[in-house]
Amino acid sequence: MKPLLLVFVVCPLIGTAASPTALLAHLPNSQVNAVQTDVAGNIYISGFQGTLPAAHAFVDKLSPTGNVLYSTTFAGSNTDVAAAIAVDSTGAAYILGQTTSPDFPVTSGALQTTLQATNGQGFVAKVDPSGKVVYATFIGGSALIDPGTNGLALDSAGEAIISGHTIGGVFPTTAGAPFTTTDGNTFFVMKIDATGGKLLAAIRGIGGLIALDGQGSVYIAGSHYGTNSPVPVTPGAFQSTFQLQACGGSAQLSSACSYQYVTKLNASLTQIVYSTYLAGSYGATPTGMSVDTQGNVWVAGTTSSPDYPVTANAYQPSYVAGAPPPPNTCVFFCVYPPPASGYLTQLNATGTGLIYSTFFSGTETDTITFAAFAANGIYLSGTAGSIDLPGFEGFPAQCLPQAYAARLSTDATEVGAARPVPGQILGYDVAANLLLAWIGSDLVTFDPTAAPTPIGCILDGADLRPVTSIAPGELLTIFGRRLSDSATGTSVVINGISSPLLYVGPQQINLQAPFEIAGAAQANIVFANTQLNLSDSRALAVVASNPVAFLDTTTSLSSLANCPLSSISYNGGPAPLAFNADGTRNSCANPAAPGSVVQIFLDGLGVTSPAQATGAITPNPGPQLNLPITFAGGLPATVVSASASPGAISGVWQVEIRMPTNQTGAVSVSPSVGGVPVRDASLTLFVH
Repeated sequence: MKPLLLVFVVCPLIGTAASPTALLAHLPNSQVNAVQTDVAGNIYISGFQGTLPAAHAFVDKLSPTGNVLYSTTFAGSNTDVAAAIAVDSTGAAYILGQTTSPDFPVTSGALQTTLQATNGQGFVAKVDPSGKVVYATFIGGSALIDPGTNGLALDSAGEAIISGHTIGGVFPTTAGAPFTTTDGNTFFVMKIDATGGKLLAAIRGIGGLIALDGQGSVYIAGSHYGTNSPVPVTPGAFQSTFQLQACGGSAQLSSACSYQYVTKLNASLTQIVYSTYLAGSYGATPTGMSVDTQGNVWVAGTTSSPDYPVTANAYQPSYVAGAPPPPNTCVFFCVYPPPASGYLTQLNATGTGLIYSTFFSGTETDTITFAAFAANGIYLSGTAGSIDLPGFEGFPAQCLPQAYAARLSTDATEVGAARPVPGQILGYDVAANLLLAWIGSDLVTFDPTAAPTPIGCILDGADLRPVTSIAPGELLTIFGRRLSDSATGTSVVINGISSPLLYVGPQQINLQAPFEIAGAAQANIVFANTQLNLSDSRALAVVASNPVAFLDTTTSLSSLANCPLSSISYNGGPAPLAFNADGTRNSCANPAAPGSVVQIFLDGLGVTSPAQATGAITPNPGPQLNLPITFAGGLPATVVSASASPGAISGVWQVEIRMPTNQTGAVSVSPSVGGVPVRDASLTLFVH
């Protein structure tokens, strides 16, 4: 028996006991793309209902407790999707979206009454506080319109300022525009009157996030790609140029980075008050924007630029992101920018200098995908890939990458504790001081000040990757900041059945899902520690089979890309825990001979015949597997044997594979067990 590494780890879903997350509304067969709230705490959501391509746009108004006050649908005969929402002081809601329906329900007197862009027409609609449609209109002429997710704002007169991306066709512009471009693929900003029937202004070449000040001036935080038709820069701008770099592709065909800019326009969109770039060598992408009463602009987002501009008083003045690049799978070599880091920047009211600017990341890679600038702080959300992301200290590395939420002081110089969050943060409820997130079919609230739940994540024990469903007998690992001081008083119960605990530590518990959960639709996983008075739970779907390969978790994939024995291009597939015929580990430095037998290990095959007992140790010899194993892609490899692994816990299977005789290098193997693919496809074995 070769030595078998059983190191285990399920990512956080909605918790129950002591959870900072609470269900607000269950919306089956729906996708929420945008959320806004009003001063009374009512919640407005928009997105689409149904399954693409037969989906329809909607706007719903919910009470602070989640009761549906109205639901208004905009349904044509094709696809209709809402991307952004805004709410005025009266409680009227406006939505921006895209449709391919020629019979989309536009109203009489609309700005544009016919569908001209069949591949994606923009639309804007308004409903009154009771949900009655005030107007609905197509926008964009014959150009394809990709609406911006934060591309909708309202002035005090109820006029809608709209931004997004336009491709091809004829996009309508207005006389007196301070800037325009002839590029067929660019951004836009436009303004329509309060009736939805008149185009007041339109500019091509500028667009992105939108914010307004008290005088109705329009601020745009956008991203510019490449060198064609750059945005205008005004005299005295903080940054008048950028250094073009490649951020993707290969040596032969690369794509340019995205360079952030901030532009202030007057209320009528006829004058550029100021315009400046705000980026480093590898660009920056804004995801949040706000304007204060003095006209200073906050922007937050993600950058890969080590030289992104920061100020001397920054909370984090140095770029510290240092995650290694992915494996090189391009013919010549892949182009990768430096690792991602979050940033927060405050630009002065004239666009000529910075008031404050800081990086926000740990030493791996971290992003900011949402920002809300409130009176009591700045709320951020994104993806954390670093255990030392500010405020995230103590979160287990095995649970990363992980969505997070953090609260900073209003000047971004102090950081409170960051929390793992479920789903995608879409909004901030000022009245309740809660974040709003969309997860699956649920709109949930998230308290960013609540203590984190004990369970950080749950992973499959074989490949250390998150699970959304589990099979009977599957090996699992729970990770958390502090789960236990000893095995005494620690338990994990699944559907009322005690799970055997294979290892108990302060941040890690290894266990086996009982075979007895077979046939159930859901696994209710309940963790408890009576000594520390801790409890938490997760709900995961139960499937009959969830085959997973044990992976080599100690060898970096980037090192595999440089294997000198690879006579074929490495495809980036994971390396399994595999042994050659002589019992040594299969690796780039120790390949198998062509035609020899290599052994891999599988988990999560569910209930097999003869039945296996939960927590039992497999005798020698182990019973043969009664399910067929096949390979995708026509690989000339064959299964010599498949049996329960002697000396291992039940549910672990060893599979002996005879390698092809006519193929060497990094050989990809994609097994299926009983017709169910092993989720770790393109397993890389080395043959030479």
